[in-house]
Amino acid sequence: MNKTLAAALLCAAATTPVFAQSQGHWYGALDFGTLAMKNSSFPDPNTMSVAGGYRFGPNLAAEGSVLFVSDSTRTDASGTVNARQGGLQLAAIGFIPLSPSFELFGKAGLGFHTVKMTDSTGAYDPYTTTNIILGAGAQVNFSSRFGMRLQYESLGKAKSSATDTGADISRLSVGALLNF
Repeated sequence: MNKTLAAALLCAAATTPVFAQSQGHWYGALDFGTLAMKNSSFPDPNTMSVAGGYRFGPNLAAEGSVLFVSDSTRTDASGTVNARQGGLQLAAIGFIPLSPSFELFGKAGLGFHTVKMTDSTGAYDPYTTTNIILGAGAQVNFSSRFGMRLQYESLGKAKSSATDTGADISRLSVGALLNF
């Protein structure tokens, strides 16, 4: 297993100069997905994110994104409660190009996740949680300007207040990229 991993990494490093055309450019991305909320009684909402980044070379990029989350409503014996969420993410992305048109990536950074709860008594103040974000995915490049990606991100905890134990949140999304 270690020999196979070493050989794969050596091949990826040796082929990196082939991907020089991907050096030094800005890009934008639009991703659609779903937010999985563990330890929560709310249904999982849909998400959309708008991202912008700069690719420093074939193996490294920096990306910032805004996360839009559809409202999630829970109705039980005590009434109806609505959770409105959103977030901001700043991340570094490392790429392993496997061919000119396919690459794997890993992501690490910070996320700021805000939750605002509303029930029959009114709205509560929004509460923002700062989390470490870890993710991984694959990207297919159809041309030097257009690509698509599939990614999974672990986004940490979403809390509605300082005393809330929070929900563990993760996201699976698919999106399109445009290189400038």
